[in-house]
Amino acid sequence: MTEVTLQVTLQPGPRWREVVLEQVRIVGLSLRTAALVAAVVLGVGTFIVAIDLLRGGPGFDSDSTFPTALFSFLFPFAVWRSDKPFGPAFLWTLPVDRRRLALAKVFAGWVWLMVALAGFVAWLFALVLLAHASPVQHLMRVPFTATIATYLFGSALVVGLRHPQRWLLGAGGLFLLLGGLSEVFGSGFIPAVNDAAAVWGSLPGGAQWAIATFLGLGAGLTALWAAVARHKENR
Repeated sequence: MTEVTLQVTLQPGPRWREVVLEQVRIVGLSLRTAALVAAVVLGVGTFIVAIDLLRGGPGFDSDSTFPTALFSFLFPFAVWRSDKPFGPAFLWTLPVDRRRLALAKVFAGWVWLMVALAGFVAWLFALVLLAHASPVQHLMRVPFTATIATYLFGSALVVGLRHPQRWLLGAGGLFLLLGGLSEVFGSGFIPAVNDAAAVWGSLPGGAQWAIATFLGLGAGLTALWAAVARHKENR
């Protein structure tokens, strides 16, 4: 009898750089519809500001913060729309550890979020110059740190929970319920929040920024790491 020897050659897995670049490309393609919607919104905003300037108005007459943090919190839902973290998805068939794949996709989403934020800042800067307003004053209305922190929290929510929409709606309902109960029963929760806000407002601006940056990014990264750890593979 003739002995047949089978030789199996194990191919090395893709490098981390290749995984990240591929995820950046894939996520970018999946966000084309969202980018089109954002372009339409900015176009409408440009039209409104231009009409106000032509009528002799200031164009920008508000000091309120732009809601970029809210959009960045919801951004992970668009990033993970085609790949379900806890369901069957093409992403998990790749020969890479699931935790590294999850981190690569989150990083890819962050890259495109920064591209979108840079585009928004450029758009805002151009309109501010057109309106002959103060660029620094209006650019300070963009909460850069909060935008990044809320993206981390949103990513942790999407990656770490099987039904993030349910948790989000439940948390919002609980918050409203507690707020209503505190008004009905005269809880000391609201005064305590007001006292904390007063103490926070007494701190110098630099100290507020440093503390908020450290706590926001630190908590966001911790939440993301805990969410990614749920995808550890059992070997």
